[in-house]
Amino acid sequence: MKNTISHKSICVLTACTFIPFFIMFLYTFIAMDIRHKDDFIETMTRFNDNSARNAIERPIQEMQLLLHSLLGQLTSKDIEGYISPSHTELNSIIPSIVNSTTFFEAVILSDKEGNYTIYPENHAEKFNVKERPWYPVSARKDEIRFSVPYKAIDKTSKYNNGMAVTASMNIFNDHSEFVGNIAFDLDLHNLSALIKNNHPPYHARFKVVSYDGNLLMYSNTKELFKRAIPQAWIERAKESEGHFFDVATKSYVFYRVYDNPEWIAFSIVNEANFKKHGSAEKYFFFLTSLACLIFYLVLLFIIKLYFKQAITALYLNINGLSIDEKGDSIKTVSESLRENSKKLEIAIHDAETDGLTNLFTRKKFDADFYDLVSAKNSFYFAIIDVDNFKTVNDTFGHNTGDVVLTYLSKVGSDIFSNIYRFGGEELVVIYPENNYEKFYTLLDIWRKTLEQKQWREEGLNVTFSCGVSAWHEGSTTDEILKKADIRLYQAKNSGKNCIVGLE
Repeated sequence: MKNTISHKSICVLTACTFIPFFIMFLYTFIAMDIRHKDDFIETMTRFNDNSARNAIERPIQEMQLLLHSLLGQLTSKDIEGYISPSHTELNSIIPSIVNSTTFFEAVILSDKEGNYTIYPENHAEKFNVKERPWYPVSARKDEIRFSVPYKAIDKTSKYNNGMAVTASMNIFNDHSEFVGNIAFDLDLHNLSALIKNNHPPYHARFKVVSYDGNLLMYSNTKELFKRAIPQAWIERAKESEGHFFDVATKSYVFYRVYDNPEWIAFSIVNEANFKKHGSAEKYFFFLTSLACLIFYLVLLFIIKLYFKQAITALYLNINGLSIDEKGDSIKTVSESLRENSKKLEIAIHDAETDGLTNLFTRKKFDADFYDLVSAKNSFYFAIIDVDNFKTVNDTFGHNTGDVVLTYLSKVGSDIFSNIYRFGGEELVVIYPENNYEKFYTLLDIWRKTLEQKQWREEGLNVTFSCGVSAWHEGSTTDEILKKADIRLYQAKNSGKNCIVGLE
């Protein structure tokens, strides 16, 4: 009966020890999934933003610069000369823009009466420019308007399904009177080339579409102007940027919306690609967990074998008996462990505490200072240096110098908790509270207390100088130390016995 109870107790104990393991396993697995999802969203949002910037924003900025540069040269007389057969300077400037710029396909220049000329020249039927979809009925001066995709009159090989997109701008004279219009057909094949060399993470597909769903830019230019984006995606793109999961296509969709032109940049990641990306990490995690579990079971088996012996030894120790006549008892081992623990505590204290001043040592300061900066917690910092300390040692002796340092440290310790002996007569203070005025006041109290101290040695007067700095976002340990050190020298050069704080 006793053996059965003992066996059950061991089984219950074993089961209980497994509970923390399974809790940690479950927590780590869930945390890994959440972190993977967060990293995925952050990476894809950044990729979509950068791709949209390269494919849309930068080309549009270049278009705007080109079009605005023409404004100073496009008067009503210049437009009339360009449209007429006679040669003008614009006859070479405008074609050169089309030929040298990758994102322009053709240009149409028209006057206010509707007369126009096209470059490159085509044989399409005459049309009324004012009735074309790209012609702005009303537009502000210097405003570039981008048309929605429309049926082009000239169905050249560079147009897909006879569709085109045009960027146009009305031209005004110096009296803000309308004199004409200039319109450039966009070469969306060349614009798509800007995204062909992208290396999207998670095998993503980047696309630029118009508000009506027409595909305007894509690495596969054969798909341009084909309705490849579900209308539901466009309806869900309500914010300037964001993401959602489309159940129908099982895809994660990231988007960025533009008003002029009325385009949307989409990055699409298949759910299978997303899951595949994190499967290797999960597989490694499962293998590691399995190895730990096997080790855990082996360890428990060994513990079970020696459990009875350990209980017996403990029972004998309680009753004041040794395990055997030659071997050490558990009590002896326990006392030895306690003694070693005390020695370790003493060693740590000696390593972190200065023997003379009873302040923290420079070694502990380096560790605490680094941890505090790494944690990005706000704090203030001060370096204190005893004025003319060498003179004190030379005049009154090193023993007196030690007394001065001991008194200085004691007064400071009554005011601050984090004081370190930095070296020689230099002390440093870390003030973790976010109250500069209070910190400065406490430093000044410390300074005045030392200044007013009546020493036993006749003619001995002791003061200190102090430099203060503060942690700011992005500050390094060297920068904080350097700023405080510079202000300490300013205090020394200002007559000593003063504190140079923050400006």
